[in-house]
Amino acid sequence: MVTIRTTADELLGEACAQADNRARFVRLGSRPADAESIAATSGARRPMVGGGRQVELRTAEEIEAIRAAALVARSAVDAALRSALIGTKPETLAAIAAGVVAAARAESALQVLPFDAVDGGDRPFPAACCVAVNERLVHAVPTDRPLQDGDVLTVDVAVRLGGWCADVADCVVVGRGNGRAVSMVQGCREMIEAAVSMIAPGVRWSRVASAMQAIAEVRSLGIVTKYAGHGVGRSLHEAPVAPCGLDEGFLERGDFTLLPDMVLSVEPTVVARPDGLKTIDGRGFAIGCELTADADGWTMCTRSGQPGCSVERTLLVTHRGCEVLDEEPTVASAAEFGRHGAVPAETN
Repeated sequence: MVTIRTTADELLGEACAQADNRARFVRLGSRPADAESIAATSGARRPMVGGGRQVELRTAEEIEAIRAAALVARSAVDAALRSALIGTKPETLAAIAAGVVAAARAESALQVLPFDAVDGGDRPFPAACCVAVNERLVHAVPTDRPLQDGDVLTVDVAVRLGGWCADVADCVVVGRGNGRAVSMVQGCREMIEAAVSMIAPGVRWSRVASAMQAIAEVRSLGIVTKYAGHGVGRSLHEAPVAPCGLDEGFLERGDFTLLPDMVLSVEPTVVARPDGLKTIDGRGFAIGCELTADADGWTMCTRSGQPGCSVERTLLVTHRGCEVLDEEPTVASAAEFGRHGAVPAETN
């Protein structure tokens, strides 16, 4: 579940709430962190990072609580996508995901926490999860239109369990589809793979975003820049803001340095673009895809009418790199994708 980008001018400053000689959160300030010192120690008194008013650093117990919520969300997404067959209604997929969440004695975070409607109001989302089909891309309310061959489908589930939130999304092409749709889905997954491989203490988020943006450019994919990844914890949307592309405002006011025990929901959201249409401007910034509000008051659709998709993982910054919290630690590695088998092999 992406968070709306803001233009707040705050930058991270001094570390606060020291516990066991370790900062539990960091506040906004203006100077970038010294990457080497951050990588060497997690006990820095003044880590300079950015992207939100206050960034929480999680304890081991909190991380396990978020992991538990993330695994429920992952199970719900998987169950829905396994049922994503031609003729199935998106509202049916949402009901399947809701059943998995309820069986785990968890809650849909979208329905128990304030959420951003198109009109700017905060109220519960009208469904247990978002089910995006083709151009109905962001915060998509599930509809009763049966899925058709070639539809691009994203299921996005946000869970609250024991007071802790997690956010997971994945996408597939329904039926056989076509090579262009398949390439978009695979490109989106490559972007999240790149993020997982790069995340580590001391790395500036702009480097991660730049790597994801480069993949989108190669794949001729437009990036949705109005919405972005985010921190997650007690609330569904927390600091920092973690975009999957670069813009001037983020580099000036929002860039941040990754620290051990940060938990992020990273979510590249992309739109298919015709060959030859630029996705990056002359300064190296992403040209954001325009969205328009649907009449339901929640769903944001691509103005071009082109399909889009997203993949979202709940990620932990460890002392050596990154851990995917919505994967069982003893199962497949964090870089493994394509679990659903609904996307056929890429064709030339």
